Amino acid sequence: MSQYKKHLQALYSNDTFRRKVEYINYNFGNLLRRAVVKKGQAVLEIGPGMGELIGYLNSLGCRQIDVVDNDKHILDEIAKNFKIRRQFLNGDTASLDNKLLNYRVIVGIQVLEHMSVDLLPKVIATLYKHLDKGGEMLFVVPNAGNPLGMIERYGDWQHTTAFTKQSLRDLVSVSGIKNYELNLFGYRIPPSNLINVVRIVAQKLLHLFLLGVMVTNGGTYFKIMTPNLVLKIKKLR
Repeated sequence: MSQYKKHLQALYSNDTFRRKVEYINYNFGNLLRRAVVKKGQAVLEIGPGMGELIGYLNSLGCRQIDVVDNDKHILDEIAKNFKIRRQFLNGDTASLDNKLLNYRVIVGIQVLEHMSVDLLPKVIATLYKHLDKGGEMLFVVPNAGNPLGMIERYGDWQHTTAFTKQSLRDLVSVSGIKNYELNLFGYRIPPSNLINVVRIVAQKLLHLFLLGVMVTNGGTYFKIMTPNLVLKIKKLR
């Protein structure tokens, strides 16, 4: 076994993989089954992690998947373990403009916060250009609207920023894209077992308390306080 694989196994268990797939299914499953599997259309994923989304799509019969990552080891593992169409070894997504095809769904889970802030508008514009009409882009990002968001922001030294509802709206606005529908919501815990149900209840109580603290403080407050936010952009017909 390579040192790389040993390192991954130390950081990433089967339970971790399964839990991430549960989140994907709960938050995006209906959209993916409706938009991709039934119509047989293509998906682009930026930063595939260990292949949670790809494995989920493969389990639904989807093979039209292109993948972008800046780590060759990750791409090699993805190609070995899952069914994909094409892969791109690239750290600057915007520079792939002339190589990308068109996609029904484009996904980036915990990716935008790793990119240079100055490049983000161009990344959004480039990806939107390759989105089919009626297609959707999904990004999961750290939520700075939660007072505890510093854990998500600074828990990884590679993070360059975190986001609020307003900063995501601003990002999309300055990207210059047109004719879109924007939606923002929390990345929710799936109620798949008793422990998760307890977590959901405890999280809601915590968020209610934090909202009370912010209102009492008299400053800006945010209603979405999940650790991560979802930015969904739909290209209108």
